[in-house]
Amino acid sequence: MYIFQFLKLILASFLLSGANAEAGTKDFLKKFIKYNDVCRGMGFKGDNCKGHERAIISFHAEIANSLQNLGNNAVVVFGKVTENSGSAYNGKTGKFTAPKDGIYLFTWTILTTLGKKFVTNIVLNDMNNALAQRWHRQHITSNIMGYNHVDGKRGSQNFSTGSATTIIKMKKNDKVWIRTRGKEGEYAYGNWSSFSGFKLS
Repeated sequence: MYIFQFLKLILASFLLSGANAEAGTKDFLKKFIKYNDVCRGMGFKGDNCKGHERAIISFHAEIANSLQNLGNNAVVVFGKVTENSGSAYNGKTGKFTAPKDGIYLFTWTILTTLGKKFVTNIVLNDMNNALAQRWHRQHITSNIMGYNHVDGKRGSQNFSTGSATTIIKMKKNDKVWIRTRGKEGEYAYGNWSSFSGFKLS
């Protein structure tokens, strides 16, 4: 009789440990899947946060040679590109093209000389053609997303600099760039003037 109870006890322990192992395996797999979802949500390409390159979208560029007397709404080209992860910024056109939907942060700095101005806007997409302008008036107040006013004329005894930062929600293939306002693109120093951006989420 004791032997029969002992065998029942061993069998119950075996079954219980098997159930615990199965539950443990399921629990481990759930945690592993959740962990990989977090990794992918952070922008990593692979299923493991370690050992895989993160899909970063970022850039930094400077004005290669000083710019002066730019016309109204002229694109300010920051042609000296020092960082361009994701290859979304074009140093020839001065425009950033969003490779995917998301929220992006942009900042730009301009240094001007004594007696000069360099006033700029950051703009989202091109509204030059009539159809785009009509759609734009119906849906958005303006495609100007930020301003940067640098004035070396008003009582300045030194070079003047100005920086601006903006956060823009973009769709894939939307474009952003810096352009002059009016005829106030008088002088911007090369190397000291820069444009940067990266994808926040």
